Amino acid sequence: MVALAFLAWVLLRLVRLTQQRDVVRATRLATVCGVLWVLGLLLVTLGGRPRDATGYVLFNWVPFATQTAASTSEIVVNFLLFMPAGLLLPWIARHASRQRITVVALVGAALISSMIEVLQTFTPLGTAGDFTDILLNTAGCTIATVLASNVYWLISEQPVRSSVGARQRLQ
Repeated sequence: MVALAFLAWVLLRLVRLTQQRDVVRATRLATVCGVLWVLGLLLVTLGGRPRDATGYVLFNWVPFATQTAASTSEIVVNFLLFMPAGLLLPWIARHASRQRITVVALVGAALISSMIEVLQTFTPLGTAGDFTDILLNTAGCTIATVLASNVYWLISEQPVRSSVGARQRLQ
């Protein structure tokens, strides 16, 4: 809950900084939060969960094959897990087009999620990998990037509002 509140604050701050045309501070804030997200992601996904006692390397190649009532929350969590990266990406790569940012989000999320699943499968750091996780992580990041890049484009295209100019019009 604290992480969601922090993310909401960061996004509001990014919007405000962008409206004020302070893109350097917005980019720095997005980059620092992106680094914090990566560290948190590694702690959550490679946190030393117990492995299967059989010793077999397992990887679920069939998407949504292990769908149960308990895995519904896992689906939601996997979808939300990469959304912060997608929400921050337009501010980090502010000079790129929306299409390029979306492609970077799609490919980057797929690669990062695949690497995490490989690490979970073949090292004692995690459990069996799951193709569903890769799909959901990639979808969450890409959808968040599309939404955030549209918001970034809308607010960066607005004229700058100046309190000095508003005061002069009132006089």
